[in-house]
Amino acid sequence: MDEYVGIPRDHPESYHSFMWNNFFKHIDIRAENTHILDGNAADLEAECRDFESKIKAAGGIQLFVGGIGPDGHIAFNEPGSSLVSRTRVKTLALETILANARFFDGDLSKVPTMALTVGVGTVLDAKEVLILITGAHKAFALYKAIEEGVNHMWTVSAFQQHPQTIFVCDEDATLELRVKTVKYFKGMMSMHNKLVEPLQTTEKSQKP
Repeated sequence: MDEYVGIPRDHPESYHSFMWNNFFKHIDIRAENTHILDGNAADLEAECRDFESKIKAAGGIQLFVGGIGPDGHIAFNEPGSSLVSRTRVKTLALETILANARFFDGDLSKVPTMALTVGVGTVLDAKEVLILITGAHKAFALYKAIEEGVNHMWTVSAFQQHPQTIFVCDEDATLELRVKTVKYFKGMMSMHNKLVEPLQTTEKSQKP
């Protein structure tokens, strides 16, 4: 979904390296079927346009899986990003640069200040969206995402308008939510489990 501008593909902190080491090399997929933005392209804007074209040619994104930052940004769509934005070049917010310094030996001078990223609008076009939110440091962002209105300063809030978005959270991430909100969603989860349990039992019994 994104890539730093100006660091080599084989840099240990590039998203090419991350996706290869944590996903692609563990599954049966051909290299030509993996698509990651090229932060070293000669024409970065053309690279972004081409990425959007590839998504369209493939029939759109079926499932988008991502996380958020403590400030509610998704991909590198920092606070203040347009909620209809497409894949583009972005200057990273200071908070993001500071947070990413831990991946670059704590040396701010080594942290990229620009990145290529899918836009909020790009993700909103996906048929399904799954957003993972963990830790107390992201609790306020989750609160902004589901208990307040859509706000471009909290880009994750845009997914209130998406028909098939699921937030997967741990207990710590819910600390800023109202008690009744937490109870509501836990009640839904309990009901969901009751509904799917008979189906899972049936499937197991039918296996040879």
